[in-house]
Amino acid sequence: MKIKKLAIVLTLPVLLTGCWDNVDLTEINIVTAMGIDKAEDGKVIVTVQVIEPAALQSTSSGQGGGGLAQPKPAFVESYKGETISDALISMRSIVDKRLFLSTIQVLILGERLCKDGINEALDFLHRDYQSEYLTDVLVAKDVTPEQILKVQPDMEAIPAMYIKGTIENTAIRAKVKRTMLINLFKDIENKCRQTTIGQITKVNEKTVKTEGSAVFKDGKLVGWLDQYQTRGYLFATDKVKSTIVNIPVADGKMSIEVSNSSGKLDVEFKNGEPAKLSIQVSLEGSIGEYTGKETLDSPGDIYKLEKILSQEVKKEIVMALNKAQKDYSSDIFGFGTVVHKYHPHYWEKVMDEWNDVFSRLPAEIKVDAKIRRAGLIKSPMMKDE
Repeated sequence: MKIKKLAIVLTLPVLLTGCWDNVDLTEINIVTAMGIDKAEDGKVIVTVQVIEPAALQSTSSGQGGGGLAQPKPAFVESYKGETISDALISMRSIVDKRLFLSTIQVLILGERLCKDGINEALDFLHRDYQSEYLTDVLVAKDVTPEQILKVQPDMEAIPAMYIKGTIENTAIRAKVKRTMLINLFKDIENKCRQTTIGQITKVNEKTVKTEGSAVFKDGKLVGWLDQYQTRGYLFATDKVKSTIVNIPVADGKMSIEVSNSSGKLDVEFKNGEPAKLSIQVSLEGSIGEYTGKETLDSPGDIYKLEKILSQEVKKEIVMALNKAQKDYSSDIFGFGTVVHKYHPHYWEKVMDEWNDVFSRLPAEIKVDAKIRRAGLIKSPMMKDE
């Protein structure tokens, strides 16, 4: 049933197109994912993942017995061309039907492409009328987009939907920077903030991992944030809705379920010049799990845990900020937006050199954590010694 619903959703854009571009479903290949990378010779490699409706129907109905090999619900093809448009058009020489791109769920950008710059890819995607603006965009680390799209998961018949599901699950935990194509278009044109895109890696032939973020400067990949640095960045930029933060306690550990968080950025000025960056984060959570020996039966106990939680979150923010300032000189946080808004005359003077200014400024980071609930029990679940 789940696969049938997905097939209906993917074909809706085809059915709803106007008469001027009316096509029959039997005349197109429905593309669910696309990868864009660069070869060593500078040419563009485009990879597409196409679903096979007949194979989907066979998979969902349980047909295909008798020892016969089941057809794969999706196939992957790649082509190298001078440009993305050239590669896609030329790919018709190896596929049997026109490629329909409006059903793309996931776009994977290659590491070599991103290091050279993603403006060419975005130019094509912005111009092409088939582009789906709600497509999830990821950067492949230590692996090519083709290798990612050839993963065969056990959990989903269509690999693209499996990848999209991992993005959604990881974004809920605040361990990946979720980026949709429409947001990428806006970010790349924003002079006040540098771009970040979610990261994807390959674990094995059946599994991928979507954790961490790719850091860009002026449209080019300059480095990475791991999952904890990514979460620190998301805390500071007010993008954490929920997550689990593990904190150390005496003779054990504790998991705090963060259910509410807000982050605020500021740039303090002195004598007409920026003097300090400021990050303020407030969050609320509850104790989700506790392995220790002490009983949590007083306000003082909770207060100590709040301090530890604040320190752990601050540590992640510091790690992310240090990476952005010292390693990448890239204002991914958007402090430039604050300067542009409240100090426009200064911004006009330093706009082109802002990343260098940002990388030299000291920072003050304050985190205020509150634990609202300790759960149904006050004592840890442990046997008497």
